[in-house]
Amino acid sequence: MGALGGRSHAPNQIVRQVGMLRVQSMKISVAQILGRPGTQKEVPIAASLEGVQGALARISEDPVTGTVKLEAVVEGILVTGRAEATIELECARCLKKFDTRVASEVCDLFVAPGADAPEEDAYRIDGLEIDLEPLLRDVFGLELPLNPVCSKECKGLCAHCGTDLNSGPCDCSDEETDPRWAPLEELKVKLENERIS
Repeated sequence: MGALGGRSHAPNQIVRQVGMLRVQSMKISVAQILGRPGTQKEVPIAASLEGVQGALARISEDPVTGTVKLEAVVEGILVTGRAEATIELECARCLKKFDTRVASEVCDLFVAPGADAPEEDAYRIDGLEIDLEPLLRDVFGLELPLNPVCSKECKGLCAHCGTDLNSGPCDCSDEETDPRWAPLEELKVKLENERIS
């Protein structure tokens, strides 16, 4: 798992240094800046996000890393910054598994208790804390591709025998057709025969 400052930390942890006190939690206290517009603090991220996945892509167990700035505004706390994650992918053409590293900008408002939210699904401050996990899940959930490919030149698999065509040609004949097309082939032959007669 991840390490910050040479020490390892458990999954699903955000780590920040407050003087000599190290606080570990996905929920970050904003008691020092909430209600004081213009004040801010930075929080280093080292968090594993479990269960963020699509059909052919998922966020790996490696920690999401980065730094976010928490800034007090009139409406609540504005969270901005940049975070990176490793995405585990399966090629939609040849089914090869591969990884890629993605970086995403973070910018969202956590609405203060009692304040009117600009949207129904807005993130909210819970008492004197904000929970960064839902924000990170949303950010990196949008980074998951629907049809990842290992390369633009990927030839995929043979539709008949399943051979990876990137490794070389298979022994299938070019004349072989998918059996699901058989009724159309029969109709084609029938129409051609009717035309001849």
